[in-house]
Amino acid sequence: MIALDTDVLAVYYLFRWDRRYEYARRVVESSEEKATTVVNVLELAGLMAIAQGGARAVKLFDHLHRRKDFKVLYWRRWLEQHAFVEKALEYVAARRSPLADALIGWILEDHGAEKLLTWNKAHFGSRYSFEVLTPEEYLASGLG
Repeated sequence: MIALDTDVLAVYYLFRWDRRYEYARRVVESSEEKATTVVNVLELAGLMAIAQGGARAVKLFDHLHRRKDFKVLYWRRWLEQHAFVEKALEYVAARRSPLADALIGWILEDHGAEKLLTWNKAHFGSRYSFEVLTPEEYLASGLG
């Protein structure tokens, strides 16, 4: 399974004029098993709300959950508030990541994601158990 970061989804759904759109399109429309985290979907919904309004943001959130070729990953086990904060802080500190990236990494590791496609490779680097590639790198490898 490949996971897609918010930036790849944003180029595909919102910024079709972006020079990277064709890479995002090829990845999102590929036959590969794809996933993203609920944190990514919420980030994307926030961008959609700014760009096209709240109603469109909710529709996009629902759309990503209904796609048959796509999984939206949540935490495998929801923790009590104190335990959640403790685990989130553990990821932030140990992985030296901002909160959103740490939450994304946590969910992806929990689900055994093999790859994350993002144009923000520096945000994830080698801090997590999954491989981090740009969409261009992934497509050039012949996997997509």
